[in-house]
Amino acid sequence: MKSFKAKLTILLIAMLVVTMLVPFGSVAAANEGVQIIKEADGDVVIYVDGLETSFEYALSEEADATEMDLNYINSVEDDEGNQVALISASDFAESENNLYIRTEDETVTYTLDFSDMLTQDKMEEVKNTSNRISTSVLTGIVDRTETIEGKNYTYTVGGLKIEDDANAEYSYQMFKATDERYSELQSLADELNSDGYDSEPMYTKIELANNFYNLYNELLAEVDWQPVDESMEIKQPSDATDGERYIVMLRKVAEDGTTYDAKFMESNLGIDEGQDEKVEQQEVTTQETSKLPITGDSIVLFVVLAALVIIAIVVFIRMKKLNKKADK
Repeated sequence: MKSFKAKLTILLIAMLVVTMLVPFGSVAAANEGVQIIKEADGDVVIYVDGLETSFEYALSEEADATEMDLNYINSVEDDEGNQVALISASDFAESENNLYIRTEDETVTYTLDFSDMLTQDKMEEVKNTSNRISTSVLTGIVDRTETIEGKNYTYTVGGLKIEDDANAEYSYQMFKATDERYSELQSLADELNSDGYDSEPMYTKIELANNFYNLYNELLAEVDWQPVDESMEIKQPSDATDGERYIVMLRKVAEDGTTYDAKFMESNLGIDEGQDEKVEQQEVTTQETSKLPITGDSIVLFVVLAALVIIAIVVFIRMKKLNKKADK
């Protein structure tokens, strides 16, 4: 009996040592480390963070599938040289799936939530943010006047003028871009319009668009809507300072439905002095980056470029699929 127990102990120790030496792949949280794009035909293209060389991949609904259970196929190269996993609409469940990525070094499992994909509709929403409700920039709106030591002071502010459907009802709420998550939204907008955006890897471009879409819609759900008055003007705060940035959330309710939008603004303070009157003027300007303005133009024209690249990728991959079918 002692001999048997000794042998069993040695066997368990050996199994433990072997287990410790085997390089098991890690399991990431849902969609962590991957960006998923859904094509119009329902197929999905998956980008894996940091994975630039070719790999093999397999999809399974089982989180602990064995090698025998998996059918690995080779990654596909997109039009920009990125290695991606292409999954047919018929090969995945709308719930969670598990993507097994196998390289020369290891096998990593990613948990995929296909309910959280960047679709064409989401890309269009990000692309058109700041252009869904037509507005113009106003300057010289009289805020107040006062006389101090015989001098007249006129304080004017800038703002937005709604130039859209006059028969619709409009409401808004203005936030400083330094307010908690609005600061993050402003930062995402800045990144989408930055000099370096065009040179970012596709994974990063998709991640930025996804993060902007999710945060923007999260903030929309929390807005305390205030009606826009008959002047159709939205003034910036009287106490705005030079260079201060604001985000205006807008809502339009018309017969054909409800439209939401956001305007990104920056305050410029200019002071003009006359002999009898000193005029302190606050002007609202659209956010300017070294490349493109946000308000008045597409918030992320670079995302439009990214969308075009994605379309090219889809066409390229689809051609590969057709070629594979022709070879069979």
